[in-house]
Amino acid sequence: MRLLSYILRVALICTPCYGFNAASAEENAKQALVIASFSFPPLLHLADDNSFSGTMGETVKAICEEAEIACSFKVVPLARAYSELKQGRVDALVTLDLGQFKDCCLVSDWHAGWSAGLFSTSAYNDIPSVEQEMLGRELIVVNGMRSPYSFLPRLDQMAEGEEIKLYKAKDVETAVLMFARDRAGLLWGGEDFRWYLHQVAPTKQYSYRPLFHKEVVLWVRKQKSKILDAFNAGYERLIEDKVIEEGGLLNPPLMKRRYKDHILY
Repeated sequence: MRLLSYILRVALICTPCYGFNAASAEENAKQALVIASFSFPPLLHLADDNSFSGTMGETVKAICEEAEIACSFKVVPLARAYSELKQGRVDALVTLDLGQFKDCCLVSDWHAGWSAGLFSTSAYNDIPSVEQEMLGRELIVVNGMRSPYSFLPRLDQMAEGEEIKLYKAKDVETAVLMFARDRAGLLWGGEDFRWYLHQVAPTKQYSYRPLFHKEVVLWVRKQKSKILDAFNAGYERLIEDKVIEEGGLLNPPLMKRRYKDHILY
């Protein structure tokens, strides 16, 4: 009887404790985001210690911290990042706002400017600025990257019709290496591709013509709308405190303290 009484008392004490822990775990899960990204130094990347960093990466992390959201980051190839967000395998994705995820997701108030265009081994004035000037040219693009289609909506048809010679690289690093080795005279990429070019071919001479301007945002699945609200509120507070500047990135002193570079080789 004494043993039975003791077991019952322990059960009565522990049951509410167990319920509290379960509720806490559930609450913590509600305030978590798994954010997908692709490697895009110096904006988004894994640092040498395998932590997520980059100028945009550190900004998103700072907003998560301010909003008390447990954000974890999954760095995968570009095409896979897009697929995983659409299929609900991740909660969010840092990428351009091209309206491509409106069916599944919502856009953050946070945004940062980004431009893309053509890198060329020719002089600036010889870089195409309209579709007609691309005829007969060779072009390298990153597979899955959508911004080239803003400049060349018929890109795939032009390649199939042999109006242009198109090379699709698996990732940014491969695309830049192909360009550095003169596989083609034109490379489509963001201005930040300069970082890669400096790493793999520091003496290479090239020109760059920006042809596309858009905002990078955080796309969040609609089921996580309350967390997005908290993220947006955190962003607004950091704007008010001048932690984030007008361009959408952390102020330079803070960025210098937080940023970790990507080691390519």
